[in-house]
Amino acid sequence: MKAARIHEFGEPSVLRYEEAPMPEPASDQILIRVHAAGINPVDGKIRSGTYRFRPELPAILGRDISGVVEKSEVNNFRVGGEVFGILDYHRGSYAEYAAATPNEIVKKPGGLDHLHAGSVGVAALTAWQALFDNGELRSGQRVLIHGGGGGVGHYAVQFAAAAGAQVVATANAKDLEFVRSLGAKEVIDYKAQRFEEEVSEIDLVIDLVAGETRKRSWKVLKPGGLMVSTLGEPEIPGDAPKGARSRGMVVETKADQLSEIGNRAANGKLRIEISKVFQLLDAAHAHEFLEHEHFRGKIVFAFREQK
Repeated sequence: MKAARIHEFGEPSVLRYEEAPMPEPASDQILIRVHAAGINPVDGKIRSGTYRFRPELPAILGRDISGVVEKSEVNNFRVGGEVFGILDYHRGSYAEYAAATPNEIVKKPGGLDHLHAGSVGVAALTAWQALFDNGELRSGQRVLIHGGGGGVGHYAVQFAAAAGAQVVATANAKDLEFVRSLGAKEVIDYKAQRFEEEVSEIDLVIDLVAGETRKRSWKVLKPGGLMVSTLGEPEIPGDAPKGARSRGMVVETKADQLSEIGNRAANGKLRIEISKVFQLLDAAHAHEFLEHEHFRGKIVFAFREQK
């Protein structure tokens, strides 16, 4: 099969489009013919060798996947069925075929095409778990989402708004109206405005940026407020509001959440924004785009004619 692999860690140019061995799924695994594979920032970190997980080389990258079951001895997944989900770090989706375990994938709704299903995985589950599993978000609360136009951010804005929260988001100037259209009540141009001068009394901050943005975010939390970060455990400073809390998180694969998100998208209740579609042979170019260009929502690999 064809795959995009790395034989060494480094810049996007280390990605090679080449022949690779077909996966040999175990009896409790499902072989998937890949139709689409989402591209995430974590893929670039793994490729560069800077992430906490370093795969055995040569390695196929990618976690987001949508495709058709090619081979299965697992009762719930029949040959020909359409599925989507998240692979673990050891079995990449940047390939024509990939093996998955039953807890990593769910059945794809008919109203959701492969390109969009392949863009759900890591970003949408991260947003969901940041808000609800870790952020304890409830209707009526005020939430500040940093990077509201990005992959995780554009999902988070929609999930929070649908849950009845008052959503404030920071975004690039080009994305202000886009983020507003997703349900944010207030959108702040992070380059032109200092968000801590615009908002206050925030119950929950979703930190997708870290750095100086995270440090300044403590100022907008109300007493007892919570900061959830996808970029490590935030350290609570001495001048933080009384009772302020923090949590770092790493996304977990949860089939019930994947199904819920997929159904929302299929029913028109969730917008999955795809900015650019790449072919797998352009994997190095896709990673250059990932790391150096500003884009809304997601970018994704398409492998076959979509339906």
